[in-house]
Amino acid sequence: MLTPISWLKDYIEIKTPIKDLAWRLTELGISVEKIIEVDGEKVLELEITPNRPDLLSIIGIAREIAVIENKSIKSKSKNLPNATKKLSIKVNNDFRLFPRYCGVIIDHIDIKPSPEWMQKRLIQIGLRPINNIVDITNYVMFDLGIPLHAFDYDEIKDHQINVLQAEGGESFTSVDELTYKLPKGAIIIKDSQRIIDLCGIKGGFNSGIKPSTKRVYLQVTADDPLLIRRASQALSLRSDASAIFERGVDKGGLLNTLITAANLIMDLGGGEIASEVIDLKQQEFNPWQLDLSLSRLAKILGIKIPGSTVVTILKNLSLNPQIKGGIISVTVPTYRSDLKIEEDLIEEVARVYGYNNFPKTLPSGSTPVDKIAYYKDYSLEEKVNQFLTACGFTEVFTYSLISKNQLDKLEDRPNRAIRITNPVSLDYEYLRPALLGNILEAIKENEPNFPEINLFELGRVYLGKPPDYQESLHLAITSANGNYISLKGAVEELLNRFGINKSKFSPLQNGDKTDNTDYLNQNKSANILVDNDLIGFIGEIKRNITANFALKKPPVICQLDWSVFSKHNQDNWYEPVSSYPSIVEDMAFILKERTYLGELIEEIKKISKLIRKVTLLDLFDTTRTLRITYQDKSKNLSDKDIKGIREKIIGMAGEKFKAVLKS
Repeated sequence: MLTPISWLKDYIEIKTPIKDLAWRLTELGISVEKIIEVDGEKVLELEITPNRPDLLSIIGIAREIAVIENKSIKSKSKNLPNATKKLSIKVNNDFRLFPRYCGVIIDHIDIKPSPEWMQKRLIQIGLRPINNIVDITNYVMFDLGIPLHAFDYDEIKDHQINVLQAEGGESFTSVDELTYKLPKGAIIIKDSQRIIDLCGIKGGFNSGIKPSTKRVYLQVTADDPLLIRRASQALSLRSDASAIFERGVDKGGLLNTLITAANLIMDLGGGEIASEVIDLKQQEFNPWQLDLSLSRLAKILGIKIPGSTVVTILKNLSLNPQIKGGIISVTVPTYRSDLKIEEDLIEEVARVYGYNNFPKTLPSGSTPVDKIAYYKDYSLEEKVNQFLTACGFTEVFTYSLISKNQLDKLEDRPNRAIRITNPVSLDYEYLRPALLGNILEAIKENEPNFPEINLFELGRVYLGKPPDYQESLHLAITSANGNYISLKGAVEELLNRFGINKSKFSPLQNGDKTDNTDYLNQNKSANILVDNDLIGFIGEIKRNITANFALKKPPVICQLDWSVFSKHNQDNWYEPVSSYPSIVEDMAFILKERTYLGELIEEIKKISKLIRKVTLLDLFDTTRTLRITYQDKSKNLSDKDIKGIREKIIGMAGEKFKAVLKS
């Protein structure tokens, strides 16, 4: 919220230097993000917490500064003159939607530019001046923190105001001439024929103030916050008024707001009151009483603040404190909707007293040793993170919510993804069914500067439909350079490092389907199995999907199901290095097409316990050179010991795989 210092001075004399004032406001819980200068005047940019709607106003901030300055704010209230004529308007209010409704008619209006001082203030808070009537409604909204709306009285058909909810699908054209299809449940106002206001969000074009307007109907309402927020979210339409209504307005301040705006209209537009003041309500909205115990205050805060200091703080907050014994009774104004219980008063005393004035103490007691009920051990995640980082991969964190555009680029089925009912924007509309989309977006973002980038992410994916949808944790590892063999080697080393030694890479066959293999080139992809459990997949992204993301070459991705990975994870045991040397032998086999080298290596390992390791040394055309390491823990091996094993390897390779040893 932008707050000009000169505007604040209408209510309070400010002697504190601006920078010191900014720090003190921040200590009070009103964060001053920065101090800017507009038209040669200082303007505070404030961050207001949702529980303090009263601070979305100049007078609200002035009240807080009055606490700092130890002064009272100036009163600007004026009475409304009697009506000079009796124009009629019939209001059919729904008190479930508007707990309070106020209005008045003003005749003989002269539409013209607002005065320079008002235009300057509106520009300072980021608004564009339009004309005196519209500017007054905006000015008073920011001045007092309660939105109001001005209708062209003569454009209200049959002079009827009917407050109701939209059925859904109605067409509505706002004052800025944009047309919307209204969501079901939005609060609207209709005259006898048409919708003239989308309450709390936008006024209607058909009843807006025009240069020819001579009569104004001014209304101030207390809108239902939940319905305003739902409509605003559904339309992706947010206004200054809706931001205030969503938090709840001061129902006790509506009449004063109406009177203030009406007086300004008469001062700056030359009008006169032409009706009785309408004030519809089913109950009174009066201040309420709260009690604060000094003993409880000391117990909660851990320090003892003198009673006289507490009374002064509450008095400066306009709470009219009365102390009797150890109890302080206060009267809470209607604009302080956040003060409902004794603890709220304790917080008020603490923040004004100043948390920085609390003595610094160390916590007492001993360090707990028992695990809490909801304890989760993240050591495995940290170890995997460290391993992949050491392998040259960079961790990314991406949102679980994605857009329909990303699903389209993945050529995915939108009905396979869960859509959020009220998305904050169309960029975050669906729960992701895979990590792949965000990974590809990250590669695209970094590709110009890091063409060889390798990424990984541990995150949740969501499949199915509520209430039967499945939420699972997946680990995605990606190589942007498209090197399948290199990524497969990194994944194998990852599995081996965490004791998953019986993994098998099974090439995808025609018709093989898992949740994510639709994205893969089946000729360069494989399922990863551990003891017949599907732990994940690895493969090259289809070229058409690569093109959809505008990537230069198809990345290779591996995605592992974290629950299966965790289940098979086990500690590796240290094995002493043998004191006897190993014998290393290279054997080159000419293989037939579609021979899976991994299966050949596994069969070779089964032949003898003396075979310690089998690795791929080289490949050329259909020839694969394997390096075989032999070793015995109890003795030196001789050529004679190896000869029989070698013959079994050659025989098995020829019989099972039709492989020929290259001479």
